[in-house]
Amino acid sequence: MKKQQGFTLIEMILFIVVTAILANTIILVLNTSLKTPAIMQNTIAKQTAQQCIEWFIGQRHLNGYSSIACPSSTIPTFCSSPSGYTLSVNIQCTTVNSDANYKTITVSVTGNGNASLATLIANY
Repeated sequence: MKKQQGFTLIEMILFIVVTAILANTIILVLNTSLKTPAIMQNTIAKQTAQQCIEWFIGQRHLNGYSSIACPSSTIPTFCSSPSGYTLSVNIQCTTVNSDANYKTITVSVTGNGNASLATLIANY
């Protein structure tokens, strides 16, 4: 007599139902956690800082390394912060292994949410 292998239709339906219930629970938990004000506000702050960093990197590519003044704390007009947030920019000349051809750009966003991003650009 040959032994049958595989799953029965009842087993497959039961698996699909249990998986759907677990997936629904996970989606509800994630959706609820993303709606909390602190997470949303920190996400807005991070996105604002990221846009400003990307602007500086774009200026580096378009206008060259020397177009970014060092040291500086001037906030470019493109780097604007939404209502309830404060943006600060700090550009420092940086030396790496006795090579002074680097600048560190730090963008901080404070207020309703907080985020701070930094990047290192080089004159190469």
